[in-house]
Amino acid sequence: MKLHHESTKVYGSAIRGGIRKRRKKIRYGKFSLVLMSLILLVLGITYSLSGMAHWIKTMVAPPPISVIKQPAQLGLIQESPNVKEQPTRFLGQVRKVAYITFDDGPSKYTGQLLDIMNQYDAKATFFMVGENLDHYPEAVKRLVNEGNYPGLHSMTHSYKKLYKSGSSDNFLNEFKEVQKKVEALIGYTPHLIRAPYGSSPQIGEAFRGDIAAAGFKMWDWTTDSLDWDLPGQPNKIISRIRRGVHRDIEVILMHERKQTVDALPQILKLLKAKGYEFEVYNPNEHVVVNFSHDPRL
Repeated sequence: MKLHHESTKVYGSAIRGGIRKRRKKIRYGKFSLVLMSLILLVLGITYSLSGMAHWIKTMVAPPPISVIKQPAQLGLIQESPNVKEQPTRFLGQVRKVAYITFDDGPSKYTGQLLDIMNQYDAKATFFMVGENLDHYPEAVKRLVNEGNYPGLHSMTHSYKKLYKSGSSDNFLNEFKEVQKKVEALIGYTPHLIRAPYGSSPQIGEAFRGDIAAAGFKMWDWTTDSLDWDLPGQPNKIISRIRRGVHRDIEVILMHERKQTVDALPQILKLLKAKGYEFEVYNPNEHVVVNFSHDPRL
């Protein structure tokens, strides 16, 4: 009886042990299935997200730079340029920028002005009159090839023709004509203009709207050298500019005159001494400089 009891205990223990092992196997098997399901779910979600990201990238992202024809590379800036931010601070110092501009060219003095500007590693913006283009076409090509900007200054520079009609039609027609003449010489279309005699008071709000609608930007100036009225007096031109410049951004008005050629080296030296850097007009970084502070221009 004792032996039978002992064997029964052993047999019962074996059965219970086997049951526990099978339960463990079942639990481990279920756990493995759950784990595999979670792994597959994570992999599926990851694959789906990566596929969606690739689809979004292909739909939204711009084409590679190599296949984009950049307007600046083609020399055809047709879009409205952005307004440039004011000079930035670097190590506590404000960057000071001087834009040298010359009106009434091209002329027999254009080459001399370019020679001097090159000596000081400076560029300028030349506002040219259409009637002069036929006489000095090579000067226009040279100034552009050397990194200067070809601005527009009407065909005739006539106050009566430009402003006395009571509308903007004559003004715009002259600037469109000189624009085409410059484009024929240099191969691209400039849009920056300077109104003869300045934009104030003869150009009102509606007039400015017409200029903007025609796709032009317009610069006046911050410092007037009055060089046109000071023949033979380069020192007075220099003094006027010395007294006039004090802003972080200066657009300095000068003209293609003999006295300006004589004064220019000292003008560039004094501007450098005052901490100014020289920049040329960039249509992609337009700075608003008109007497009415009109952001359209």
